[in-house]
Formats: sequence, structure tokens, C-alpha cells
Amino acid sequence: MKQKIAWFLPGAARTVVVLGFLTQLTSYSSADDAPVMERPGGFQYFVGIVGNPSVPDISWSDDELEKIKALGVNMVQLSIAWGNKPADEVLNLEDLDASQREKFAFRIRQAKKHGLKTIAQFGIPRMVNLNPVRPACILDPAVQKKYQDLLTDFMKSFPEVDEVLVYTFDQHAWLCSEYGPCPRCTGVPLDERVPQFLNLLNETMQKCRPDTRLWWKPWELSRGQVVAILNKVKPEHFGLVLNPSTSNEVYPFNDRSFKSDLGVKRLVQLAKERSVPVLGEFDHTFYKPLYLIEDYFPRLIYEQMNGWKEMPGIVGVKEYYGFAPSVFSVNAAMLQAWMKSPSAPLDQLLNEIAAPYGTQAAPLLQQAWEYTAQSVEAYPWDTTYLIGPIGLDRHWDGTHDWEPVEIISTTWDTPIWKANRRGNFMLTDEPKAHPWLFEDCGLRLEDAAALGFKAVGFYDQAIAAGGPKVDEIRVQRETVWKTSRSLRAKSLHYLMTLAAQSARTVQNDEKQFPIVMKRLEALLKKDVENQGGNTVVAQKLAEFQRDPKAWLAANFNPHDYETKTTIDWSKWVPRQD
Repeated sequence: MKQKIAWFLPGAARTVVVLGFLTQLTSYSSADDAPVMERPGGFQYFVGIVGNPSVPDISWSDDELEKIKALGVNMVQLSIAWGNKPADEVLNLEDLDASQREKFAFRIRQAKKHGLKTIAQFGIPRMVNLNPVRPACILDPAVQKKYQDLLTDFMKSFPEVDEVLVYTFDQHAWLCSEYGPCPRCTGVPLDERVPQFLNLLNETMQKCRPDTRLWWKPWELSRGQVVAILNKVKPEHFGLVLNPSTSNEVYPFNDRSFKSDLGVKRLVQLAKERSVPVLGEFDHTFYKPLYLIEDYFPRLIYEQMNGWKEMPGIVGVKEYYGFAPSVFSVNAAMLQAWMKSPSAPLDQLLNEIAAPYGTQAAPLLQQAWEYTAQSVEAYPWDTTYLIGPIGLDRHWDGTHDWEPVEIISTTWDTPIWKANRRGNFMLTDEPKAHPWLFEDCGLRLEDAAALGFKAVGFYDQAIAAGGPKVDEIRVQRETVWKTSRSLRAKSLHYLMTLAAQSARTVQNDEKQFPIVMKRLEALLKKDVENQGGNTVVAQKLAEFQRDPKAWLAANFNPHDYETKTTIDWSKWVPRQD
């Protein structure tokens, strides 16, 4: 759910990592110097967002657009369009005040100057109130007329905008529930309301400018609802934009996505049968720089692009989080190479993007990137939606507290969360969970960390080998090392919590107690090593070795009782009349 991640975004990053494959783009002379790539990756569309929610202060300069165009982008989105409106970017049609209109006009001119088409993204209808949620009802004639007028004004004010993308649920856009109190929508399923509204928006666009296309992103709707809506919407001048997974986020790996996600397969097939083109979304950085993990796993980009390429009915791809040229790295290099040669084997493209690092370092870097990719794949993504607290938030430094570990679970009152996403995330609104779930998460975190440290070993060899880009290798190595250290710390926190409780249960058993103590001591020693001999954890180990039972009473000891009460808004929905 894109909006929810946005609430956790840090400030704009300032890290600059410009790798060798972009050196030829550091100066700009003329848009004619770099023609738009014809059918990048064999697709009709390659939609890019200029900037991203973590790096929103993008100027849309000639240099920035040329770097993005070099990746293969042939259409640009006119705003970042993210839930917390970074840099005051346009999110809904209502945001188009005078200053934003001036910004749009400039961006359109820049795009045309560089031979790029444009697409605008808006959430429609914008909710009346955010917290608690109060939707604007799409069966209300006044709401219908409002968006006819706003969309007409937009189309006439910006006649050079090529296409429009809308979403009808999430990011300040919301739909009434048929089970709620709305006097118009109660008892009326979404598939009997949304197609009519989409048709109305499309007809409005066609009156202003025939043969433009309205793209629709079915955020937050269940698989069944999207199928039913897609069966009823008019297919003429209509397109569908899909995540690679119908039960998870847009991540740069194949977590129940593409061919293994039967929901995606069904929606693409149905769209094809109805002559509705589909854009597939992808992420090439894992929200860089929101999380510790950054973009050093090019194999996953190769597989992600092939996944969309192999699905009949996909006419293009769209980058989900955005392109910030100042932080382009290895994954962007793979994306650029793949777009130029989508039929090339993986080894060929890896050799191409590793070559600038020198003949000795290149094969070692490929090994490092592979283990980094394996580490990303090993992470326990399906435990909970809020992945940041499980070792990925940027503030994690390998330390942890000495309270029993917890997992933050979450859900929202939307169709996808109450239906399909419950099949993906083990924890949504569970107040308690079995120890085995925590053990599973801890063991998989250690697996991911161990793979990351294997990557670090190859980075160290590549640095020792020397070459023209040793400083850039050091940046990659430091990033992967910090991530792996954080994941191991979180794993140890989980496993020590469990071991400590096991020890307390057998502390009066002379045979079992030493067995469990040996395991807990080994975990503490590993923690000392992971934290580089940090005095706090070293002292904890010494205290444990001196008096284990006293230590168990003071560390990772669950409280006798817990109480935390918040207001349950889910049963209260504001009146709509």
C-alpha cells in the first residue's frame, strides 16, 4: 500500500554515487545528441518518474532528463504522485494550483524538448477526510460533475499531455464500502460502481482530445473485484497498470509475482482478451534510499524485466518508485543494458556492466552482486508488511535493546488487505503469535545476513585486486556490510529472546538447563562479534557467564502483564450525507 510506506519516508538523501556507465552523460549539449530509444526492451512504453519520494528535489534539468532517457525511458510521469506529497508534488487533481500548473508547464516543455512523451497521474476521487477516512462518493452526481470539470480543465490547459493515469483507491483517493453507511452505495458492489465512473472519466477525456488513453491502477482492490470491474469497463482507449504481485508491494524480486502470482496472470490474460493494454510496474532500487538495502543486485532486475517481457499482453513497463540520476548505480546499469538487449543472456549483461571495474575486479564483483541478490531473496518478506523495523530501517546500526523482541504487524480497511494480502503476510492484526513464527523470522534473517557477508568477502577481494573504480566498490561494500550487520543483529535479538525464555522454563532442570545455556552463550558471543566488541554487549556476556539465572531475570524477560488500548475507529464511519 503505497501511501503507508510514504509515512515512514526520511528526508531527501544527499548521497551521490555515479557509476562508470553514466560518465558519458555527465555533460549535456543538445537533446538531439541522444535520441529516444526505439521500443526499449521491445516495449511500446517505458514510463519513468523523474525523482522519487526519498530524493524528491529533482530539477528536471536537461542533464537529468538525458540520464533518464539513456536508460530507455520514452515517457515521463509529470509528478512523483506519492502519498505524503514530497516536495509538494501533485497527488490529486485538486493539487493543481497556480504554482503547480507552472511546474507542469515547465516539465512538459522539458519532456518535449528531449523527445519524451508525458503521462499525468492523479488519485480520483480525493477523499473528503483522511483520518478517519471519509470517501467522496462516486455515485454522487456532484462528485461526478466535479471530476468531469476538473479533468476537462486539465486536458484543455495542458493539451500536450499524452495520457492520464488514475487510481481510485489509496493515496488520498478512496471508495465507499457497500457495507458502509453511504446512502447511495450501501448494498451496491464496487464492480457496479467503478466501471461507470471510469467510463465517465474516459468519455470526458475523449471529448477533449480523441484517442488519448486513460490508464487505471487498481490499488487496494481485491483480485475478484478487479476481475469483475475489468469485465465491465469499456475497453476502448482504456489501459491497465499492474503491480507484479496482487498480494504484495512492488519489490525488485520475484516474491509470489509474475507467473507464480495467479492473480497477475489472470488479470493480464483477461485484459488481453478484452483488448486492454497492460503496463507492468517494477522497482529497480528497493526504494533507495529509504532502506539500508541499496541497488547492488542486478540479477534481480534482469529477472524482473524478463518476467514482464514473457507475459503476452504487456505493452510497457513503469518504474514504481522513481529515478534519481544522482544515485544511479549497478541496478540502473543492468536496466539500461537489458533495455538495449532484452534477449541477451544474463552472463553477457553482467559482464558488460562489470567491465568498467577492471578485468581483475569484475568477476569478483559479479560474485558479490550474486550473493547480495541471494541475501535479498532470503529476507523474510512475508512475515509482516512493515519490514523496516525488522532490520532494514536506515537507523539500525547492529545494536538492539534487551527487551523481548516484537514484530509490528498491520493492516488497513481495504479490500486487498482483508482478502488477498492476508494470504501473503503471516501477521496483519494478530495480537499474539507462536514462538515458531519468531524463530522462522530470526533464522531467515540470519540466512540473509550470512549471504550478505559472503558478498562482503568478494567485495574485499575486489578492492584488493585494484582497478579504476575501487572507491565505488568500497561504497557498495560498506552498504552491504551495514545491511548484513543489521540483519544479523535483528536475528540475534529474535533468537536470544526465544532461548532466554526456553532457559527460564528449564532453569530447575539440572540436565536441560546447561544445554540451553550453551546455546544462549553462543548467541551472545556472536552478538559481541557482530557489534565489534561493543562494551554494552560485552558486559552482557560477562554478566551472563557470571550468574546466568540473575541474567535471565533481567534480560529478554516478558512482563507479567501488558495493556495497551487505542481507539478502534474501524467500526465507526462518518456519515456521507
